Amino acid sequence: MDTPRRALLVLPFLSPLLAQTNWTLLTPATSPPAFTAHAMAHHLPTDRTVLFGGVFAGVRYNETWLFDTVNWVLASPTNVPPARVAHSMAYDLARGRIVMFGGIPVGGGYLGDTWEWDGVDWQQMTPAVSPSARWSFSMAYHLGRQTVVLWGGYHGGDLNDMWEWDGTNWAPIVTTNSPSPRRASDMAYDPVTNGIVLFSGYLQPSDTWLFDGVNWVQQFPATSPSPRYDHSMVTDFARGRIVLFGNVGPADTWEWDGALGNWLYRATPTLPAPRNDTYLSYDLIREQVMMFGSVAVPETWLYAPTNPASFFTSGTSCAGTLSVAPTVTSTERPWLGQTFHVAIHPVPNNTVAIMIVGLSDTMSGSTPLPIPLALIGMPGCTLQVDPVVIDAFFAIGDTATWAFPVPAATSLLGVQVFAQGGAIDIGANPANLILANHGTATLGGK
Repeated sequence: MDTPRRALLVLPFLSPLLAQTNWTLLTPATSPPAFTAHAMAHHLPTDRTVLFGGVFAGVRYNETWLFDTVNWVLASPTNVPPARVAHSMAYDLARGRIVMFGGIPVGGGYLGDTWEWDGVDWQQMTPAVSPSARWSFSMAYHLGRQTVVLWGGYHGGDLNDMWEWDGTNWAPIVTTNSPSPRRASDMAYDPVTNGIVLFSGYLQPSDTWLFDGVNWVQQFPATSPSPRYDHSMVTDFARGRIVLFGNVGPADTWEWDGALGNWLYRATPTLPAPRNDTYLSYDLIREQVMMFGSVAVPETWLYAPTNPASFFTSGTSCAGTLSVAPTVTSTERPWLGQTFHVAIHPVPNNTVAIMIVGLSDTMSGSTPLPIPLALIGMPGCTLQVDPVVIDAFFAIGDTATWAFPVPAATSLLGVQVFAQGGAIDIGANPANLILANHGTATLGGK
């Protein structure tokens, strides 16, 4: 029997994968002033996007605003950092706190203070070691090092030093190579390479640099945004890309694809007006990029795929000779043009596994699903997916991994594919076959 991936590959290729993302303008009932040079980050434990500081009508603010996905709410923390602009914030994923550093205070000069937002209040930190005071620097969380990384900025001159915050202290990161000193650049974590990507800056070329965890390595992508400064970059973890927006020139949207080592221009149907000194943040729960302000009126924008990919599991498994029944899992998303992997675990060592694939988990012909399989020698097992095709493959050890190359056909956007795992298990039952639960894969476009 043909495999499910081959069955899907015969579908026509309709169009290239362009404009699979879009910008959406929100209309919250309440909003901060139309700030510029503010900072934002999403606080995962409280599910709020946090905005602090910025300037409006020539006034620098020390307000903390929270976005709950519907409206902005002005917070009332007990401790309030000084007003500032040109500062930076990053969410510390390991510690569940937002870290803020530096900027320009009221009256000018430089700030070198470190603050943390715990979801309710700000706390000023007192590190024994700290970067020099500065503004217009870049900051991002490095998932591999589990620290907030700071680079560059301005204090009497452009800087190119590098620091990391572990929750207690700042420590310098010494590298052999580094981008040239600069301000008004930005950087973001690349989940593909487990590095940090930095792009351009004030009076800089359109150069791209990757911090690989040890050293800075200049990248030479085939395509690239124009040189720019006061732009913003953020990691889209669901799609494994870095989103860039903002420029002192025309408005455009770019994405860094670490798998390709290239910048991709996104010709979105809707495009915000040009702006600089804006700020992007990433909603880790809804998996979308958010942008606020930096134009004459207070605008809140969202950027996300028009057809997001998803995978979730349901149903039950039947146990075999092992003490634990097998289940299907995946840490990936079924994106068009990429190979999607689903694991079945645990299974007998090096056995033959199967994946039953269909387009329904409610009906198989005229028969409702699930279907008990006791009559064919599989007591306690149920068929949960309409068996259009069955793919057989070998396990490696006690895990079998199914590879599904999703065709790059826009006709498949939003299509749901249902997959139920199974494996040969000698002695488990008269049929010598056990079945896992099943997953629902919604095919999406990046």
